Amino acid sequence: MRRDGLALARLRGALIALALAGGLAAPAARAQEAVGIGSLPPAPQAVKNLTLLSIPSATVAPRGLGFGSLGLTSKRGGTGNDWDGSMALGVGLGNAAEGLGLQITANITSLSNNFGDSGYFEAKIARLIAPGDSPLYIAAQVEGLARWGQASTVPERGRIMGTWFTDLSAGGDVFPLMVTLGYGTHLRNGRTDPGIFAGAGIGLTRNLGVSAAWTGETLDVGAAWRFEGAPGMTVSAEINDVTDRLGSRRFSITFSFLRPNLYRS
Repeated sequence: MRRDGLALARLRGALIALALAGGLAAPAARAQEAVGIGSLPPAPQAVKNLTLLSIPSATVAPRGLGFGSLGLTSKRGGTGNDWDGSMALGVGLGNAAEGLGLQITANITSLSNNFGDSGYFEAKIARLIAPGDSPLYIAAQVEGLARWGQASTVPERGRIMGTWFTDLSAGGDVFPLMVTLGYGTHLRNGRTDPGIFAGAGIGLTRNLGVSAAWTGETLDVGAAWRFEGAPGMTVSAEINDVTDRLGSRRFSITFSFLRPNLYRS
C-alpha cells in the first residue's frame, strides 16, 4: 500500500503542476509546466503538491484531460512596470506509460489588446522509459507552431528533456521530488541561441509545492498552492530572474484549472 501511495503521489505531482510555459506554462510569463491527474483514483492523504515552474517537464497531460491557465506578469518583456496577461488551453492524448503521450497547447500571448489576436500552438510528446518507484520520463517539445498576430515573430523552437521523480525522507515524513534537465533552441541571448535548462521541485504539504529553475539565462523561483475546496485548481507565483542577471526581475502569477474526462476515447 505504501508503494502504491508513493507511486501515485509522484505521478499526481508530476502531472498536476501544469504549467504551461516553460510549457503547461503561461506563454507570456512562462509560468508553469504542470498537469494534474484528474483521471486517477483519489489520492491518499499523504499526497503532496509537487510542482515545477518556469521550465517544461518531460510529462504530459494524460489522455482525456483538458487544462487551462491564465498568467499575469509585471514588467512584460523586461521593460516598464505594466502588467499583461496570457492564456493557454490544452488537452492530453495518448498514454506516456504505455506508449507515447501527446499534449497539444494553444497559447494566447497577450490579453492587453483584442482577445485572441496573437498566439501560437505547441506540441509535446513524452514517454516513460524507466517505471518503478523512481520513474524517469523523456520528452520532446516544439513551440511556435501556426503562429498568428504579433506572435508571428516568435521563432519555431524545440526542446528535449528528461524528468526524474523520487522521494526525500526527513523528520519521519516523505517529500516527493522531481528533477528536470533539458536542452533547447532559442533560450539564450535574446532567444537566439541554444542552451541548457534545469530545475527541481518539491512537494512540502498537500497544498504547497516550491521549485527553482534555470531557464537558460535566468534563475526563477516560485511556489504553487492547491485549493482543498476546488479540485483541479492551482495558483502559482514566481519571481523571474530573481538575481536580476538580465535586469528583468519580475513577478508572475498563474491560475490553472484541470478538467478530467474532457473527452472519452
